[in-house]
Amino acid sequence: MTYRARIDLGVAAVVVAIGAVFGIEAWRIDPRSYEAVGPRFVPVFLAGTMIVLGMALGLAAFLSRNDSLADNDPAFGFRNSDLRRVLTVIGAGAVYTFAFWALGYMAATVIGAALALWVFGVRSPFVLILVSIGAGVVYQAVFMGMMGLLDPQGALIDLRALSNLVTPG
Repeated sequence: MTYRARIDLGVAAVVVAIGAVFGIEAWRIDPRSYEAVGPRFVPVFLAGTMIVLGMALGLAAFLSRNDSLADNDPAFGFRNSDLRRVLTVIGAGAVYTFAFWALGYMAATVIGAALALWVFGVRSPFVLILVSIGAGVVYQAVFMGMMGLLDPQGALIDLRALSNLVTPG
C-alpha cells in the first residue's frame, strides 16, 4: 500500500471516529420543537455526512493501487510535519472541551480562541484578548441569541450571568 493510501486511510478513520462521536452527542439533543426541522436535524445530518464522506475516502484509499507522485514528494503527508504544533492544536482542543464542560460555552470559546491564536503565532496580548473576547461574544450572539440554542451551565462554575449580558434570556 502506498504512503498516500496509508495517510488517506488514517484520515478517513479519524473523520469517521469524529463523526461517530459527534453523531452520538447530536442524537442526545432533545428533538421536540414546533418547527418542521427540529434542533437535532442539522447536527445529526452533519455527523452522518462526515461518516459517509470518511468512509468514501477510506474506500478510495483502499482501492487505490497506482503509485502516487505524493509518495516521492518529501513534503507530502506527515513526514516533515511540525509534530509539536499538531499536538499543541490537539491539546488546545482538549482544553476547549474541558473548559466547555467546566465553564460553559462562551468562556470556553474565549479560551479556545486565545489558544488557537497563540498556537498560530499571535503573541500580542492586546490582539489575543480583544479577538478572543470578540469571538466569544460573536459566537454567543449567533448560536445562543440568533439560533436560540441552549446555553449550557458550566459543571464547575456557572458563568451564564456573563453570557446573558450578550444574549439575555
